Amino acid sequence: MINPLGNANGLSIDAEHLKIIQELRKLGQGSSGNMQVDSQKLAEAKTELVERLKNRENQDSSQSLGVQVISQVDDADFSKRAEMEEQRLGAMTVAELNKIFFGL
Repeated sequence: MINPLGNANGLSIDAEHLKIIQELRKLGQGSSGNMQVDSQKLAEAKTELVERLKNRENQDSSQSLGVQVISQVDDADFSKRAEMEEQRLGAMTVAELNKIFFGL
C-alpha cells in the first residue's frame, strides 16, 4: 500500500513535518497528519526505544557469566610468559607482516 505524503487537497507538507513522518516510519509508526500530534508521538516512540535498549543492556549484564580470578603462580615459566606478553612479540610480528603485505 502506498501512502502519499500530503493531504487530501494535494497541498504539500512542510520539511519539518516530513522529517517527523520519516522518523516515525523508521520506528514503525504511522502519521496522524497533524504535526503536533506526530511530534509528540515521535518523542514518545524515542523514549520507549531508549527504555527498551536500557532494559536489554541490564538483562545482558545480569545474564553475563561470573568470572573467577585465578591467583598467579610464582614460577619461572610464568614470569617468562608474562614478560613475553608485555612485549607482544606476536602482535608486533603480525603488524610488520601486514605492513609488508598491504604496503602500508
